[in-house]
Formats: sequence, structure tokens, C-alpha cells
Amino acid sequence: AAAGSGTAAPIKDRSIPYAASCKVPSPRISSEGRTTCTPWRWARSTIRRGKDMCAMATGGNNMDGDRRKEHARAVRAVPLKLVMVSKGGGGAMDSACKEWADKISRYATFSEIVVKTNPKNAKEPKAQMEGEGERVMKHVDARDYVVLVDERGRDLTSEKLAALVAGASDNGYQGIVFAIGGPFGHGTAVRARADAQVKLSSMVMNHQVARIVLLEQVYRAWTILRGEPYHH
Repeated sequence: AAAGSGTAAPIKDRSIPYAASCKVPSPRISSEGRTTCTPWRWARSTIRRGKDMCAMATGGNNMDGDRRKEHARAVRAVPLKLVMVSKGGGGAMDSACKEWADKISRYATFSEIVVKTNPKNAKEPKAQMEGEGERVMKHVDARDYVVLVDERGRDLTSEKLAALVAGASDNGYQGIVFAIGGPFGHGTAVRARADAQVKLSSMVMNHQVARIVLLEQVYRAWTILRGEPYHH
């Protein structure tokens, strides 16, 4: 608007190619005497186009009912376990993680096990990893499907993680173990036992951050399998 005019010019959002002026059109009357454009119709049309553009901007990841049905399927719930090498996350982090753990427990039995960092007080990183790995392996059963969380693992979408959970159940495994290693990674025995390796990000994460991200993604995986609207 011109300085001192007191009148604001209509604002246009040029980030959206088809965005219209914020000025609401006046009703138009056709030659037959019918109203062809009202502010209400204009608003509904603008909102509808805005939703379509939002879906395009997010890569179409706003899942509608039909898309949810594509990923939903019957799955035998097997026990889920997170085995993590850590010194502990503190009260606030533990409380936040418990919220996600409780949500996961709506779908399957879930437990968390913390293995002490460097249990043998080794001075060399490799020896430390192996000592931690020995403790981790004590919590892995021969019938478990073991998933390592590792920065060199596969980059999965949430839908593919859901498929991984379902696949472990389909193939007769009696449990799924997610393993988060220590500061130097996973021991040799743990790597040899792994059925899959996945990464949560291309960036390096603090172990407690990886923990809460993994929990949220496991919960999300179950909502995808159930066709629930959490994933959008």
C-alpha cells in the first residue's frame, strides 16, 4: 500500500502458482439470474486447492483413507524388545520414551533393556564394543528377528519399516529385537547375528535421541499396519 493511504493492497501468495488474491470476490449473477460465484463457494474452492497443493509439497505423504487401506493388513503381534547400550537417559528422557513405549504396547508386548556402557572397563574401543556385545547377546533368543540400528544400515521409509515388522511375524519369528549399540558401535557377535540393519538418519545421533526416534517409528509402523490415521 502507498504510505499514508490507509488502504492495504490485496496480498498474493506467489509460492503457490494458482493462489488467488486474498480479496474475496463479490457474488456474480448469470444471464439467467442465477448466482454463479459466492464468497462461500470461492472459499471452499480455495481451501480444496490448498489441500491438494499441501499434499504435492509433502510428496503426497498425506495419506487418505484409500492409501491407508493399501498398507493396512492383518499381522500376528510378536513381542518387541529394544536392547540399548547406554549410561541412562535421565528422568525427562525416560518419561518421554515411556509415553511412546506405552503406545506401542497397545499393539504388541514391548520391553526395554539397558546394557551398561563398557561393562568390563576396557581401555581399547574394540574391546569395549565386544564387551558390550556380549551383554547384548544375552537378551537375544535364537527365534528372534534382530534389527541393528546403525548409521551404515538401510534407509527405510516408515511404510517399509512397517513391512519389516510384518515380515518378521509372517516368517515365524517369535520376537523382534531392535539393538542400539554403544558409542563405538556394535560388537562382532551382534553384527553377525543381525537379520537387518537400518539407519534412522544420515546424521549421527545421540543414543537417547535415536531411542525416542525409534520408538516413535515403531509406533507409527503399527498404526500403518492397522490403517489408523496417525500416519499422514
